[in-house]
Amino acid sequence: MSDPVIVRWERVMHKNVRSRDGIDVGNIISEAGETFTLMQGASREYNVPKSCVEGFDGGEVFLNLSYSELMKYKVQ
Repeated sequence: MSDPVIVRWERVMHKNVRSRDGIDVGNIISEAGETFTLMQGASREYNVPKSCVEGFDGGEVFLNLSYSELMKYKVQ
């Protein structure tokens, strides 16, 4: 298992997020504790564990989850 990615959360607020399979999954709108919240469009919200972040290139955040895996974190 690789080392966890160190993220400065104040730098990634409102940044675009991509799934492992390259799909634009929304923007980070908040973080608290061990999770962060993504908003995709006006109605899809996800609470994702911070451990799912694979990297940040200064413009986009990359997840180690595919789009279909992300669905389990969708807020009902």
